[in-house]
Amino acid sequence: MKDTQIQIPQNFIITYFANKHDTFITRRGQWTKPDTDKKGKYFISKDGKPCFIYWDLDADGWRMATWAMTIKENK
Repeated sequence: MKDTQIQIPQNFIITYFANKHDTFITRRGQWTKPDTDKKGKYFISKDGKPCFIYWDLDADGWRMATWAMTIKENK
């Protein structure tokens, strides 16, 4: 299996389909939890889904995006 390297900016805007809301959502996110050194992660699940765990600045908590998503730097 080949390792995948991705570059994720510290602060970003993420858009992805949220099953919970049955629509695409856009959130302000961050790679690390504010005021800590706890980092998010990117991995492929056992059933082959790309998963991205990030700190949601809008909801003030960890969230997980799966499948198709766009991540843009938020300057």
